[in-house]
Amino acid sequence: MRITVSISQELLRRVDSRSQELGVGRNDYILKSLEKAVEEETSWSPAFLKMLGVAASDVEGAKPVDEMMTALKNDNSAPKP
Repeated sequence: MRITVSISQELLRRVDSRSQELGVGRNDYILKSLEKAVEEETSWSPAFLKMLGVAASDVEGAKPVDEMMTALKNDNSAPKP
């Protein structure tokens, strides 16, 4: 199957540069990058992630958020942020 995707000239320039540095073709680099992004993508909503960011920037909220993130990183069944 063939699809069309719009990529800005600047991003395409960066993709080409990085793929050349790694010695792989553009298509292979893009495919591997997409696979990695899908594997690491979180199922958490953007609103929840924003609230975590706000809490983490607060003096009282930073420690609990750090503790929660540590616990999640150690729990292989938890969704990754």
